Amino acid sequence: MKKKIAVLLGFALIVAVIIGAVIKSSSESVVEVKTAEAKTMEYEDKVLATGKVEVADSVDVAPTLTMPAKLTLKVEEGDQVKKGQVIAELDVSEQKQQLADAEKALDAAESALANANKAKQEIAAAKKEAEQNLALAQQGLEAVKALIQEGKAGQEELLEAQQAVAAAEQAKNAVEMQAKGMDTSTLEFQVEQAKSAVNAARSAVEKGKIKSPIDGVVLQVYAKSGSYAQMGMPLLTVGSPEQLQVIANLSEQDINGVKTGQEVEVRWAGAPEQLVKGEVKRIAPVVSAPELGQTETHIKVYITIDDGAALKPGATVDVVIYRVKPRQSLLIPNEAIIEEGGTKTVFVVDNGTAKKVKVQTGHSNELYTEINEGIKANTKVILEPKDIEDGQKVRLTGGGAQ
Repeated sequence: MKKKIAVLLGFALIVAVIIGAVIKSSSESVVEVKTAEAKTMEYEDKVLATGKVEVADSVDVAPTLTMPAKLTLKVEEGDQVKKGQVIAELDVSEQKQQLADAEKALDAAESALANANKAKQEIAAAKKEAEQNLALAQQGLEAVKALIQEGKAGQEELLEAQQAVAAAEQAKNAVEMQAKGMDTSTLEFQVEQAKSAVNAARSAVEKGKIKSPIDGVVLQVYAKSGSYAQMGMPLLTVGSPEQLQVIANLSEQDINGVKTGQEVEVRWAGAPEQLVKGEVKRIAPVVSAPELGQTETHIKVYITIDDGAALKPGATVDVVIYRVKPRQSLLIPNEAIIEEGGTKTVFVVDNGTAKKVKVQTGHSNELYTEINEGIKANTKVILEPKDIEDGQKVRLTGGGAQ
C-alpha cells in the first residue's frame, strides 16, 4: 500500500512539473505590445508656411543716364500711369547744351558740304562747257584744213584754228585740275560724325525723361525730388495691384509632394476674416541660399491668387498648401507600418496572436498613413513591431491577450 501511494505521489509530481514547464514556456513566449485601431477618419496632408505678397507683373524703373543727375518726380504712390508716360525727369541742362553745340557743329558741317557740292556742280558745268568748246575748236580746225585743200584758206587761218584748239584744251585741263581738288569725302565724313554726335546728345537728353514701361499703378517710390539719381538705382516700381501672387519659402523637407496645381489657402493678419484661395503655379528649380538673418535654405513656391482684393503687395501672409485635401480615409499610425523591399506590411492582433498582413497604402502625413487594401476598420495593429514575428503570442500592454 505504501509502495502504491509513493508511485502515485511520484506520478503527480511529474505531472505538476510538466504542467509548470508548459505554463512557464507559454508565459515566456507571450510578448506585450501596444496597439491602435484602424479607423476611418478625415485625412489631409498640408504644408504650413509664410509668404510674401507681390505684384505678378511689376517693373522697377531706374535711370540709364551715366552721370548722376538731380531728380524731379512727376507721380506719387497710387497714381495711375500709362506706358510711355513721363513719370520723372532728370536735370540734363549740361546734355542740352551739348546737344545745342552738336547741332551747331552739324549745321556748319552740312553747310560746308553744301558749298562744296555747289562748287563741284559749277566745276562740272564748266568742264562740260570746256569740252564743248574744245569739240567746236577741233571742228573749226578740220574745216580750215578742208578749205586749204580747196585753196580757199591759207596758213594764217590754219594757225588761228590750231591756236583755238590749244586754248580750248588748256581751258579743259584747268577745269579738270579743279575738279580733282574738289573731293568731298572728307566733308561727308565730318557730316556723319556730326550727326552721330547730335544723336548721342539727343539720346542723353531723352534719357532725362524717365517713362513708365507699362500701364499700371505706381506701387512704391524709393527716391525724392531734389535728390541725385544714379544709373541703375531704382526710383519707383510700377505694376498692376490686381494681379497678385504669393511667394512662399518652403524648407527642403516640406517641398516633398508639393506640385503645381495644388490648392492653397492664404490668410493675412490685416484682414483675418478673409480667406483667399489660390494654387501652386510653379516651383523654383533651385534651392535658394538662406535669407539675411536666417540659416536654413529654402525653395521658392509661386502661388497665383484667385481674388487678391483682401491682400496688399508687400504683406506677409500665412500659407496652407494642400498636398491632399481633407477626405475620409482608413488610417493607421505611421509607426505600425513595416517596409521591406518596397512591400508594406503590418502586424494585426488575431485571437492573441500577431499576424503579418500585406497592405496597400495611399498618402502619408506626419502622423497617419492611408490604407487602401489589406485590413478593415477597427482592426488592431501593433505599433513599432520590429521585434514581433508572425504567429507570436501577444498581450496588450495593461491587459490580457486579444
